[in-house]
Amino acid sequence: MFALVDANAFYCSAEQVFRPEWRGRPIIVLSNNDGMIVSANRLALESGIPKFEPYFKIKTQCEQLGIIALSSNYELYASLSASMMEVIGRFAPEQHIYSIDESFLSFEHCYPAIPCLIKHGHKLRRTVWKETRLPVCVGMGSTLTLAKVANHAAKKHQGYHGVCVIDNSNQRKEILLKMMPVEVWGIGRRLAKRLDIMGIKTAYALSQMKSAIARKKFNIEVERTIRELNGESCKGWELQRVGSSPCR
Repeated sequence: MFALVDANAFYCSAEQVFRPEWRGRPIIVLSNNDGMIVSANRLALESGIPKFEPYFKIKTQCEQLGIIALSSNYELYASLSASMMEVIGRFAPEQHIYSIDESFLSFEHCYPAIPCLIKHGHKLRRTVWKETRLPVCVGMGSTLTLAKVANHAAKKHQGYHGVCVIDNSNQRKEILLKMMPVEVWGIGRRLAKRLDIMGIKTAYALSQMKSAIARKKFNIEVERTIRELNGESCKGWELQRVGSSPCR
């Protein structure tokens, strides 16, 4: 069993750590030279502010909506990331830091000793919040890709309260039916368009594609993704490059 833990709108949340009066306010963070929106919290997105939009195009709109616009502070983000990762790493014997705000955990050698993974995930969330004041979501699954899927559900679907553990086929199907292929880890927009033309409009439909067809029409990585969506572990985090995503 694996977990994927990541911070919610990390750059925005990091800014709120030292400005708690901004909690409950719409916030965006801009790229170098304030050129583009690289992070937007939920309230900003719900106000209609898109990520990756040049700031000058919507500056007036942001001012009218009372949205807080901030320049990037990468030293702050790196410092808070290090603190967050240290806390997350206490909750499993193996950790792989995937990006500045995402970390995989492996429970391969301790899963039976954890009575309830859901409670374990909630304890992790509470501890990260208590020690860093950063909100995170936790997704768990039998493969790295399913851990990503579970994390998506923990963030987007009601009822999970920030922690989702995919531990049965019915739950997996239910979640995948609510996801588009482009929301699956490793499926880019160009590939998603090709899948759409083929009539594959949900992540569940993608998971039902025959592996041989996936390899023939696309490549081995798509085949591995499909196998992972079905609970077959094909990806190891030693193959995943650690790096800081520029857009959080």
